[in-house]
Amino acid sequence: MKRTMILNLAILLALVFSNYVVYAQDSDESNDLRVFGLGMHIEQFKWLDIASFSGVAPVNKIMLTITPSNSFRIEPEFGFNYYNNKTGANSNTGYLKNRVTTFGIGVFGMKQWTKTNIYYGLRMDNGIVKNEYEDFNFNGNLIIETEKINRFSIGPSIGVEYLFGKHFSFGGEIGIKSITNKSTNSQFSVNGETKESYFATDTGLLIRFYF
Repeated sequence: MKRTMILNLAILLALVFSNYVVYAQDSDESNDLRVFGLGMHIEQFKWLDIASFSGVAPVNKIMLTITPSNSFRIEPEFGFNYYNNKTGANSNTGYLKNRVTTFGIGVFGMKQWTKTNIYYGLRMDNGIVKNEYEDFNFNGNLIIETEKINRFSIGPSIGVEYLFGKHFSFGGEIGIKSITNKSTNSQFSVNGETKESYFATDTGLLIRFYF
C-alpha cells in the first residue's frame, strides 16, 4: 500500500513537472524578445534635483535596448538639454545659459510571464553640466563665467514592461540612487568649488520600440 502511494505520488509529480516544462517552453517561444530596441526614458522632476545647486533636473534620455537573451538586458542611454535666456539671467538660478549632456547604462536580469517582462539590476549615469552666469572682475567690469558640474548617480532599479505585440512596449521603473554633484568655478562658493551628495528614490516611464 505504501509503495503504491509513493508510486502514484511520483507519477503525479512527474506529470505536473512535465506540464510546467511544456508551458515554460511555450511561454519562452511565444515571448522571445527582439535583440535591439529604441526607447525613451522619461524621468520625474524631483524636489532634491530642483533644490540642488546644479540648477537642472536630470534630462529625459534616449535608450538603446540590447537583449541578447530572455534573461539578460543591457541598456545604454543618452540625453541632453540646452537652455538659453536671451533676456538676462534667470531669476531663480542666476544662469544665462545651461547645457547638460548625460551618458548612462543599465544592466539587468529578466523574468517573463506571458506579455509582461520584469527586469531588475543596476543603473548608473554621468552628467556634465555647464552653466553660464554674470560676474564682476577685479576692475568691476561685468564678465561671463562658466560653472562646470560633474553629476554621477548609481543605484538599483526594478521595472515592468508590457509587450503590445513584438515591436512595442510600455512600462514603469522605480529605484534608489546615490547622487553626487561636484562643481568648479561655482558662483555659490567662495573658492569656486562645491560638493553635494544625497540619496533619493527614482521613478520613470519607459517606452520602447523593438526592431
